[in-house]
Amino acid sequence: MAIVLAFVAAWLAVFQSRRWEQRRNVLERLNQQKGDEEQGNLALSGLSHRLTRIGFVRQDFNEVHTALKITGRGANNIQNTYLLVCWLIPIVMTVIGGLIWGVFGALALGAIGFIGSRRYVRALAKRSCYQQNLESIELAQVLRMLLEAGLSIERAFRIAALQARPLIPSLVYRLDRFNRLMDSGADRGDALDDIGEGKEIPVLHNLTRLLKQAGVLGGGITESIEQVVTEAQEIEKSRVKEQVNKLGAKMTVIMMALMLPALFIIIGGPAGMNIVQALSR
Repeated sequence: MAIVLAFVAAWLAVFQSRRWEQRRNVLERLNQQKGDEEQGNLALSGLSHRLTRIGFVRQDFNEVHTALKITGRGANNIQNTYLLVCWLIPIVMTVIGGLIWGVFGALALGAIGFIGSRRYVRALAKRSCYQQNLESIELAQVLRMLLEAGLSIERAFRIAALQARPLIPSLVYRLDRFNRLMDSGADRGDALDDIGEGKEIPVLHNLTRLLKQAGVLGGGITESIEQVVTEAQEIEKSRVKEQVNKLGAKMTVIMMALMLPALFIIIGGPAGMNIVQALSR
């Protein structure tokens, strides 16, 4: 038995030691790379956290944080995006303006950068709210079908998060958050309040309030969900009609601005020529 064990040990030492050494080197490189990346992320997150706690930055960051949170970004991502878009880019624009056009160029580009970056963030949040509101209509229809099939609200959310991702790419992070909260043992009403907080996305807000009420009082809610979908579609139709009317009014103004001078020339041109000829005599 001892001889067999000795042969096995010799075989492992000769043939397997090199493979084990290569595997150990690979794991060391991967761990070192991962550690460097995590260290860099922690350093950047720590710097962002300290800078956003400064007095004159805190209020501005709170406004931008509310806008960026709607887009589904995490806390660290929001801080990094805020520093990059709202501070680093305007500072670079100020330096470039100062180098090219002097003091006035630095002031002009700096003002454009500081104001434009915040307008960009607000426009991004507004576009995300509109897109998530449209996707909430699709989510309501999916949930209505799943609930009609006899599934619970939690199970319906899980299936929607898995199967309806192509339909709701901007809204799916809220479903994932609901599922994580339910897995952690949170109350269903609190989880619904979390994903439907605020009235920036009215369809989702009404849907979560309806589901929460149904969970407390019970009863069928498929007809109520259908009513929410119908109202949302009517509101969207009204918004599209309003945009079409505004576009028609703008086109009318442009046509008048371009055609009136030509009409004046055509109508008043001969009379003007006659007046000029009469005065020249």
